[in-house]
Amino acid sequence: MSKRLLFITPKINDKDDDVAFAALWAKGFQEAGFDVTIVCGEKGETSLPNVYSLNHKPGDRLGSLLRFWKLMFSLKYDRVFVHMNTRWLAAGALYWKLRGIPTYLWFTHYTNTATMKLGQIAVTRFFCATKESLPHYDGDPRKIVTGHGIDTEYWNVPELAEREPATHLLAVHRISRSKRLDVVLRALALLPVEYTLTHYGRPLDPSADNNYQGEIETLVKDLGLTERVRFMGSVPMPSLREIYPRFRTFINLVPKTIDKSALEAMYCGLTPVIIQGHAEAIGYPDFPKDETPEVIAEFIRGMRIHSREELRSIVEQGHSMKSLIAKMSSFIMPGK
Repeated sequence: MSKRLLFITPKINDKDDDVAFAALWAKGFQEAGFDVTIVCGEKGETSLPNVYSLNHKPGDRLGSLLRFWKLMFSLKYDRVFVHMNTRWLAAGALYWKLRGIPTYLWFTHYTNTATMKLGQIAVTRFFCATKESLPHYDGDPRKIVTGHGIDTEYWNVPELAEREPATHLLAVHRISRSKRLDVVLRALALLPVEYTLTHYGRPLDPSADNNYQGEIETLVKDLGLTERVRFMGSVPMPSLREIYPRFRTFINLVPKTIDKSALEAMYCGLTPVIIQGHAEAIGYPDFPKDETPEVIAEFIRGMRIHSREELRSIVEQGHSMKSLIAKMSSFIMPGK
């Protein structure tokens, strides 16, 4: 008999530029044998059934909370899986704890927020991509390091005969200080003029990212990179299935985690430029020996372009969504 899983996530929208993959996760749990009901803060275009939206709007936290509680009390479920958002974990923690409903959290961040501290009373297991995630739960048997996962069927795109040269680097991520785009630009400035960067993404946090975007734009001018850097803005996730295959080389200098865009790019045949911690977490053998722009630039000059088959094998062996959900389901299905 399948278990009824309440899947809670910030947004369900198959064409979103940032979190469209949440719908792929929900679908993955369905395929793993769960009867999935989805509660999301916002609902956009989706083909998934049983999706309930909180219609969350800025300034309407109380209304969203009341709608969440109404769904929490009325929907039928045996397990709870909270995806990337501790707010709703905290909102339901006491009820789920008292009812004895096994509750699971996927969270790859490093800060111990107030909602995390409150919500953790109900958590049966914390799932995260790398050992560096959730450092405040190191030693807690509830913390399970799973690696990351992408839907390899979704990213199984045709290989193009004509692609950009390896000197044309692609980056896909939000414009945020944590992504260290400034380091990418400083490394690019040390490379010959035939090296370029094309970036897809946008600021997401107005309180911090907009300032960083201004710094990045100034840095491009100061480094004389205006003709070598293109900021393309955000695109819906389905468009990336056409963008990735056009390139050969992908760069992402995010530290201490596995960025899903690196896995997506690798599966589409792009050789990544990633730092040591990121590479080791993925199981990728090549990386700069340190994180200075000078060493990164030298690494890019001499890097080997790997075959699509090599790159896909790494992702399939350790970071497919099917394998990720299987790891988590081994805990969730029995409620342990």
